[in-house]
Amino acid sequence: MSEPFLYDINPYTSARHSEPQAEASLSPKGVRHLLAVEDGEGQRLLPLESTSHSIGRDSTNSIVLKSKAVSRQHALLLRVTSADPNNYGFLIIDGNLQGKRSTNGIKVNGQRSYSHRLKHGDQLLLGNHVKVRYLILPALTDEAFLSYSQTIDYTELFAESNIPIAPVSSSAEEQFDEASLVRLASFPEIIPSPIFEVNIHGDLTYLNPAAAQIFPDLTQQGMAHPMLDGLLSLIRQSESHILVREAAVEDKVFEQSIHYISESDLIRCCVFDITERKRAESELRKHDRLLQSVAKATTHLLANVGYDSAINEAIATLGAAALVDRICISMNHAHPGTGEISTSMRFEWTHESIPSILRHNHRHNQPYSGAHLRRWYHLLTDETAISDLTRNLPESEQSLLLQDCVLSLLVVPIIVNSKFWGFIELHQCTTEYVWSSQEESIIFAMAASISAALQRQQTEEIIHHQAFHDALTNLPNRILFNDRLDFALASARRNGQNLAVMFMDLDRFKTINDTLGHSVGDALLQEVAHRLQDCLREGDTVARWGGDEFTVLLPQIRDVEDASQTAYRIHDALKAPFNVNDRELYIDASIGISVYPQDGKVAELLLQNADVALYRCKDQGRGSVQHYAPAMNSEAPELFALENSLRHALERQELLLYYQPKVDASTGQIIGLEALIRWEHPELGLVSPATFIPLAEETGLIVEIGTWVMQTACAQTVAWHQAGLAPLSVAVNLSARQFFQPDLVNVVAQVLEQTQLEPRFLELEVTESTAVKYVDFTQGLLRQMQDMGVHIAMDDFGTGYSSLNYLKQLPLNTLKIDRSFICDLKPNSKDVEIIKAVISLAQGLDLTVVAEGVDSEVQLEILRSLNCNIIQGYLFSRPLAVEQMTAMLETNRRNCPAYQLTA
Repeated sequence: MSEPFLYDINPYTSARHSEPQAEASLSPKGVRHLLAVEDGEGQRLLPLESTSHSIGRDSTNSIVLKSKAVSRQHALLLRVTSADPNNYGFLIIDGNLQGKRSTNGIKVNGQRSYSHRLKHGDQLLLGNHVKVRYLILPALTDEAFLSYSQTIDYTELFAESNIPIAPVSSSAEEQFDEASLVRLASFPEIIPSPIFEVNIHGDLTYLNPAAAQIFPDLTQQGMAHPMLDGLLSLIRQSESHILVREAAVEDKVFEQSIHYISESDLIRCCVFDITERKRAESELRKHDRLLQSVAKATTHLLANVGYDSAINEAIATLGAAALVDRICISMNHAHPGTGEISTSMRFEWTHESIPSILRHNHRHNQPYSGAHLRRWYHLLTDETAISDLTRNLPESEQSLLLQDCVLSLLVVPIIVNSKFWGFIELHQCTTEYVWSSQEESIIFAMAASISAALQRQQTEEIIHHQAFHDALTNLPNRILFNDRLDFALASARRNGQNLAVMFMDLDRFKTINDTLGHSVGDALLQEVAHRLQDCLREGDTVARWGGDEFTVLLPQIRDVEDASQTAYRIHDALKAPFNVNDRELYIDASIGISVYPQDGKVAELLLQNADVALYRCKDQGRGSVQHYAPAMNSEAPELFALENSLRHALERQELLLYYQPKVDASTGQIIGLEALIRWEHPELGLVSPATFIPLAEETGLIVEIGTWVMQTACAQTVAWHQAGLAPLSVAVNLSARQFFQPDLVNVVAQVLEQTQLEPRFLELEVTESTAVKYVDFTQGLLRQMQDMGVHIAMDDFGTGYSSLNYLKQLPLNTLKIDRSFICDLKPNSKDVEIIKAVISLAQGLDLTVVAEGVDSEVQLEILRSLNCNIIQGYLFSRPLAVEQMTAMLETNRRNCPAYQLTA
């Protein structure tokens, strides 16, 4: 087999700045190859230490010659080696690697040459101008070589007499065209990868420069070297002549391509450094494991409804894939003592050999203001990871981490709903490790999955809370109340205990809500809810049942008196004024109570009986507490049936209007009528207004009924006017709830427009107690009515506040003296003086006075003597149906003014 050669043709391997080392060495170095050069720059000695050198005048060459006769790239020097890496020489080639010759050529020992393997003492002439002498010096110490280089005689060295006698034989020259030079690059000598050969007996027969450089002890170790160990047995056992294996040398990994040449019993090996590739493959595998673990962990987080167990499974999956010693998740919260933002560990996974730190005190209630966490807080809130070796961290952080045996860590923030929720830590406790940016990004993805799970948990908790709590007051709703009531009943049965259920309704809330608006009403309900909660024990439940109704559950009471005391506490709590939107509001409550087991043994019956007791409170004037009694149930079904019938009374045309005349006390002429509603029930007959009007108020039907009354009365008055019974006005009563409805002015305007009644013939009666409740509101509303032309009357004057200040502020047309002052009216009684004062007051305010409830001649005469303008009562007529009233109006028209008053 011919001896393989390696030609290193890298033209950029720098040797042009290499000079003999000035620093002496006591031990001799190997054989030295030198070029002595004489050019325009002078004379100098250049060591040939690289495997290849480019020669020319261009500054990019390894050896730069100062002569215009020299081409830019004039020649190449290639080192040629054999099996002994210390036994080598140089081949000079005219021109460059692409095969382009120099302009002025090369002469070796006086003869023109295109390529020549140099020998010691060869003299070269480049470009017919630059002299070069090739020298091979034996092994010298640095000190000896320095002495040689300083004493060299260049004149003698370049003398013609020193040119070798034997000329270069042209037949011995190797001719290299472009293809040949390119082919040289594939030879072992110029390949940067190690190549060596060994025979079948284990003798090393060749190694290229790269092998000698990378494996300097290959020759000494022989077959014991990792690159040769087991090589012969592998060849003998394999049927193939081409094999590949991996071998580790120190901290590097190599791929060894093995070619067994059976014809010459040689084993040729080409070695490639795959350390970085193996490291990259390892990183890629770890990257894939981490990605798979994040995907698997995300599945746990999405599929598992138990979030704590899902997160524990997720970090266990991540820990096994990341090959870390510990993973911790810490959550932010307010410090229980100071309230400042702090952190506590909530989840942990550890390798089986690593101790847990989950219960260590220094991992709980740690404020971020502390020196060991202050930097973490700023970085993590900026969504920046913390990744480092513990020894590189600030001392305050080191002291904390070393308590947990942490040598290196990676910390990534967990952001939930755009807020810094906490962080996840990865610990290495046995070795130091630096996490890559790819690993960091994967842990960020893991944190995002945990964030999504926590966010979903929060959302589900909110949805669950909303499903069982009132959105306005945040109190339990009826679903949660019923659930707690069932649980309390089961406990009471099991332990032989009592419990109480309260049904509570806020008195006059509807008036406030309708008058001041829903925003004020909502705010009031929220304040009431706070006060109710403050009245109860731990374990009691107050719920918003709906509207202004609340229910209270009192488990484990001793007797009925315990429930009563709680009810009275609630009354006391509600007595103080409520400040809502700069308004001072007063409100009270009616409370009905039922007790287990005497008032019912199941939830539905206890609630029903507490509701029955609540209605008894309302019948008795509200603002009171009533305990359920069985006798109450006899009335409840009748009221319930009546309420249901009332809801259909309008559509079934069961409601009708009666009219009672108002008479001029001096002439007897009917000057107006008051419309009074009646309900003709198909089974019960005429139902008293005192019975169904409170029901209508309670259910809210009064608004719809009131509008119907106004519409019907105005339409009937127009009909009477068209029949020639004018001028005639009609008075319509406004209930408190109807008065405070937001669109009352619009309703009145629409009724007048639809019926075509002139506004001056409509009089709206408002009770004194309703009118003075919210004076500012009432004043504005009544002024709008008067601006339309509608007359306003204050009904039942004298039964409420009777304040002169109110009368002065309110825009009124008429004052109606309450029948309570008329019924016992006799000469020289105190009622005479009161009525006289009222009439005098009204006349001073330019108000018309109407006395209602006049039933006797004595009352009439006294009122006439007091100059009372208008009289209304049974003395003249009871309320009459439309047909009867029409007849009376026609009679009154024919007879007045000669009409005589009769009983």
